[in-house]
Amino acid sequence: CVIASVAKCVGVVLDGMDANDQRSTSGSTETNGTNSLVHGVLMVEQLLTSGGGWQDQIGGLVGGLKLATSDMNVLPLQTKTRRFELTADTVNNLNERLILVDTGKPRLAKNILRNVLRRWACRSSDIVATVRELVSEASNAIDYATKGDLNGLGACMSKYWVLKKTMAGESSGVEPDNINQVLQLLTSSKKIAGGTLCGAGGGGFLVLMATEGTSRADMESAVKVSEGGNEDFKWHNCTVAEDGLLIDVK
Repeated sequence: CVIASVAKCVGVVLDGMDANDQRSTSGSTETNGTNSLVHGVLMVEQLLTSGGGWQDQIGGLVGGLKLATSDMNVLPLQTKTRRFELTADTVNNLNERLILVDTGKPRLAKNILRNVLRRWACRSSDIVATVRELVSEASNAIDYATKGDLNGLGACMSKYWVLKKTMAGESSGVEPDNINQVLQLLTSSKKIAGGTLCGAGGGGFLVLMATEGTSRADMESAVKVSEGGNEDFKWHNCTVAEDGLLIDVK
């Protein structure tokens, strides 16, 4: 297992990864057992100069709906993750309405992240305001999800993408032209409640929140007849991973 190998290289202990999960008084789960692996991967990314953070590790290792944070001005960096319960109806609705699209347009995350860090280092008023909005929108997304308001959650996804583009800058290449056109098309035709590209680069995956009653086939047909070189798009249904990443070492 690659993760197990990375963990061994950086001296991280995997035994009992889930044994230290704690249930908070608010009903959420704070996962502490995965912290060593989260920080181990973060360490490797810094050694490789790829500039990654901790959000991808937590997103993959911790299942379900969660809010991850780190304390400001505390070194070494420590992450905290709180899980929130979703009703069965909300999970079913998410599984029906979430659509994942492989756009075939990967972006080099390392270059985009460099732009983001340079802009943050300048501490311009618009960048500081954007960071504050990103933090508040994360809490808003949790609120909409726990209430089962998927249209509100979709709006948060779109707002998140606008803020991420602001962080990267206009000339960063963070959003290919055809992706912008697809998002505008699906939004104006009321086929999606919102959408965003995933991560800083990766494989160029687009996640969409379909409007109620809109199918994956409906969106796929609309995009196929549009102009812009979207023939290579690969469309997938996606579901909520309530357990996160599971490791089976034999």
